[in-house]
Order: sequence, then C-alpha cells, then structure tokens
Amino acid sequence: MDMLSLIKFRRSIRSFEKRMPEKELVLKCLEAAVWAPSATNQQPWEFIVLSGTELEKVNDVSQEKFAERMQETDLFSDLPQDYRNRQQEIFQAIIAAAEKDGFDPNDYLEKSLRFCDAPLAVYFVSHKREDKQYTLSMAAAIENFLLAATSLGLGTCWLSVVIVCQQDIKEQLGVSTEKELVAGIAVGYPSVDSAFNTFERTRVPAEKITAWLD
Repeated sequence: MDMLSLIKFRRSIRSFEKRMPEKELVLKCLEAAVWAPSATNQQPWEFIVLSGTELEKVNDVSQEKFAERMQETDLFSDLPQDYRNRQQEIFQAIIAAAEKDGFDPNDYLEKSLRFCDAPLAVYFVSHKREDKQYTLSMAAAIENFLLAATSLGLGTCWLSVVIVCQQDIKEQLGVSTEKELVAGIAVGYPSVDSAFNTFERTRVPAEKITAWLD
C-alpha cells in the first residue's frame, strides 16, 4: 500500500478484540513515533504503555473524576459552526454504529473513558510549555505512531477525553507536574465486523479549503 492510500485507509478504531498486541509491534510503532520531526530536534516525547491491572487503574480514575474535571473546563464552547457541524456528524455516526452493535449509545462516554475497552493504551507525554512548540512536535509523533500501527494490522483511536483528568492520572502514574499528557491512544486488533469500525467517514476536499496565492 502506498503512503497516500495508507493515510486514507487509517481510521479511528472504537471496538477491539481482547487479544493483546505483540510487544514487538508496539515497539515498531513507538520507533516510528520517535522519527517524527521536532523543533531543533529536541525530541520532546516520552511514552507510557499501559495494559492489564495498570490500565484498569487509570480507567477507573478517569471514570471517577471525569464529571468533576469537566466542570473546570469546556472543550467545545467556542467551536466555529463548520467544525461543530462536522462534530455532530461524527457523533450521529457513532450513535448509529452503537445501535447496530447492540450497544447503548448512552454508555459510549464510559467506553471512551476506558480507551474503548482496548487491551493496551499509550500516553504520549511531554514537558509543559507556554507556546505550542512541543505540542506540534508531539502531534507529528502521534501521527507517525497511528500510521505505523495501521500498516502493521493494529487499530488505534486517538482519544482526547482520556486526558481530561490528567492531574489525577499523573498522580496515579507518578508523572511529574512539570510534564503533561498530550494524548492517549487506544491500541489493539480491530473487531472486524463492528459497526464502530466500518461506518463511512467524510473529509472536506482539500481544494475547498486551500488558497493558492501567486
């Protein structure tokens, strides 16, 4: 598969088999992540890989603290209308998929807080900065990880909801207050027949949002 095809083939996986991804495959994905570009090659990333009991502990923290932490922030209050429309489109697709899979849509938030019940999760960790330098570098590393996982037959879901309670999760994991959890990634083998993993996705064509200036 050529690179552009791989990019378009990659998707967020929200239903996983129970079997654990092989450590060698996960390491290959992490190796891809560290070869991402970063500002002046600072490589501002660290990774925490969770499974088994340790993953369950983190999932429990998210479930317990989520409502309280959400009162302290608002993730979606200032979205431009076009973005909000696309957000609602994906929410509706997820609700429809849940119903097809016999899953109560009202339970989807809990499922997301638990890394979509994936057998393995990876937190991408960096030092805090006032500017966006490290965040941009981390995003490049995350995308490398996602694409590598797809190429190796693994499924992933980049979840922002699993860092809402990051103060509590950092305490659970012993992560320094000088660092931040930039992203949480669910990792595993996709459930092939799940509607969560097969609904149609859309993208705005590049030509509609590109300005060519001579």
